[in-house]
Amino acid sequence: MSIRKRTGMILALVSPVFLLAAGCSTTHTGSPDTAAPVSMTVTPPVIPSPPPNQIAKTPAALAKSSIGPPAAPSAGTIPPKVLEKPFFMRVPDDPSIEWYDTYFQTVARKHFAVWLSRSTQYLPMMKAVFREEGLPEDLVYLSLIESGFSPRAYSYSRAAGLWQFMRGTGRKYGLKVNAWIDQRRDPVQSTRAAARYLKDLYTEFHSWSLALAAYNAGEGKVANAVADTGTKDYWEIRNSNTLSNETKDYVPKFLAAVRIAKDPSRYGFDNIDYQSPIEAETATIGHPAEIRVLAKAAGVSLRTFRKMNPEFIRWATPPHMLPVSLNVPTGKKEEFLTNLSRLPHMSNRSLYADSDGGIHTIRPGESLWTIARRYHVSMQALMNANGLSSSSVIHTGKRINIPVSYASNHYRRGRGHLVSGHWMRHRIRRGESLFALAKRFRTTISAIRSKNHLFGRRTYLREGQMIMVPAR
Repeated sequence: MSIRKRTGMILALVSPVFLLAAGCSTTHTGSPDTAAPVSMTVTPPVIPSPPPNQIAKTPAALAKSSIGPPAAPSAGTIPPKVLEKPFFMRVPDDPSIEWYDTYFQTVARKHFAVWLSRSTQYLPMMKAVFREEGLPEDLVYLSLIESGFSPRAYSYSRAAGLWQFMRGTGRKYGLKVNAWIDQRRDPVQSTRAAARYLKDLYTEFHSWSLALAAYNAGEGKVANAVADTGTKDYWEIRNSNTLSNETKDYVPKFLAAVRIAKDPSRYGFDNIDYQSPIEAETATIGHPAEIRVLAKAAGVSLRTFRKMNPEFIRWATPPHMLPVSLNVPTGKKEEFLTNLSRLPHMSNRSLYADSDGGIHTIRPGESLWTIARRYHVSMQALMNANGLSSSSVIHTGKRINIPVSYASNHYRRGRGHLVSGHWMRHRIRRGESLFALAKRFRTTISAIRSKNHLFGRRTYLREGQMIMVPAR
């Protein structure tokens, strides 16, 4: 055997291990107070397809191969287990299912245990939703191979949440996705959307195997595969070249995961630290509010509130999406609403820049790009604040909202004059500096910079220039 061929075989066997390890890494995208997404994002599981020269091997032989060390107890000592009858879909005696049985017990054992420990946070809710939608409860384990039961999962293809919805599919099933909120991360709403999507797929294909394949690849690709092969048997279509390897192995992967998740102790997963179910109920508010204020009203920490409401990706609820539904601890809905009514909350106006009332009147020759540059905000933020898209046409004389920068929001939550939000115009006199102004008006240089969009390392004030300062 040539060195090149031998090296290629080694890489083919070892690469799944690194792929899976990469699939469980976490990335911190910002602190809880930033205007950018604030939550931890987790790359969803990357579960490889079986190498062609390995799939025909028995689980015992595979566990002893070079793809990874077997975990105790050895997978080879576990007899194959048929899913409980009646099961909602046909389970053939296919070697790919046994391959994934062993893969989850050996190479992916550590990660699979983590997925199982997280599953109990969401399974009671998911099963209840699927029952209400008239679907088989075991379909909830699709979230296990999609996201590892993590609402923070965000793939390289921009799919998000427990069910890994793409933006377009999520919106089709009623999930709001914009710069302020991503309901694909909301456990309850995304589960409801996933149930309805799966129901539609089954209605189209009349086969759960094909419905699951379509969930992975899209309806069009599976419909073309059915037309090209002339059969609606997923297991026959797998023998053709009409589907990608990922889709061919999607159903075996799911069946193996269900088999283990329904009886983990049989497969050696005995010491799982299962997490408690997230017990929450839905409350509705009719005005924008800061996430910190909502957490205080709910009587929980900011971290706990964000865990219960991972869909909020900025420091406040969406300003133009009213009313807004959110999750609070079970039994605390009335207390939450009462507390919230006693706490100060923001109006839509306070979410926008205060200069000129947070409104900009479009002048001849201006575009969204030039306006965004003038106010030091992103194009996307400007479009979201006004319900516009990149193809929208703006007209001279039209008034649009200018969203605040993160720094302005940050210092609004500070002390003294910044809490009240009362600012006034001030004309710069000879010799005045940012330092002198901050000292005179009992504020900070950064607050004045943010309020007036004075960015850059060097900021020169001109005599006669008008800027905003805290009202005394």
